[in-house]
Amino acid sequence: MAQATNRQRPTLSLIHSPATAHTPTVTINMRKMLLLLLMISSFSYGQTEYDKHDRLISEANTLRKNGNCEQAIEKYKNALEILIPNSSTPFFNLAECALNLNNLTLADEWIRKGVSVGGAPKSYLKDYKGFTDIQEKEFYKQIISDYNKLRQKYFSSIEDIDLYLEIEELTARDQFVRKTGMYLDGYSEIDYQNAGDAFFKAQKENDTIKVKELKKILFHKTKEEYKKTTSDLMKRVDSLNVARLMEITEQHGWQERAWIILWHQRGTYGEDNYVWNYFKPVIDKEIEEGKLSRNFWSAFEQFKEMMKSGNFGTIQVGEKPKKEIKIKKEKN
Repeated sequence: MAQATNRQRPTLSLIHSPATAHTPTVTINMRKMLLLLLMISSFSYGQTEYDKHDRLISEANTLRKNGNCEQAIEKYKNALEILIPNSSTPFFNLAECALNLNNLTLADEWIRKGVSVGGAPKSYLKDYKGFTDIQEKEFYKQIISDYNKLRQKYFSSIEDIDLYLEIEELTARDQFVRKTGMYLDGYSEIDYQNAGDAFFKAQKENDTIKVKELKKILFHKTKEEYKKTTSDLMKRVDSLNVARLMEITEQHGWQERAWIILWHQRGTYGEDNYVWNYFKPVIDKEIEEGKLSRNFWSAFEQFKEMMKSGNFGTIQVGEKPKKEIKIKKEKN
């Protein structure tokens, strides 16, 4: 079974371009075309473990959404026996199905595996919407209480902890520079989180004045006086991150947890430059060797097509859309 790695990808934003609250979306026809290409490529090159895993996860997700939880559980189990993906979501999806069947024992088992094997951080464990109704259940409270032990078990499975921590450092820098405008304008992480909690409440109460105030934080636009500073800093950090990632990839192969760094270069995807001239053939080779999923490039291809068409909305990244802004919904 493949080694577990870090899971949740950070918030996405456009690289080296003005901030925007919208991300391009692929049309239904485009999605069908991409799916067809993936299916054709799978048959053309022979089935890899990733092909089998991806197919089972896709089938399980469809079954879950259609309410066929028993069948979905079996599909998820079969997929996770093949390999551990770069996401804890399938573990939690399986647990959600168990909850829908009122099987708390099975739900408890797979929520715990989502942390100890899937590597889910506590924030994702608490925010996963399928667990909204069990927040006060004793078994769930016990899982939260046991979180540190479960997380330690996950870290103990990592073969090269120094490499793991260096990738964490690169992605932390990547995210920090994309928030510097917010920091310079006087907003903190707590301000951002609190604004998210209050936003839905204000919407529900039809408090348009409050909604407008909160949008200034949630959909923050850097003041003109800081834009050059934040842009220059982002470019510099991105360049350093990419250079170091090339060195790491040369020595250790592609690291899936570094995906966000490459994603922030998507504006030039497919062009003749030093970034893609290096990473495209390296990752293509790993895909051919069955070390990565064939759908690795799907989000990049979608973005490229959407930029051509000017059709903006949400990019489908892997198993779940990634949002530009994460807003916590108020609990009932």
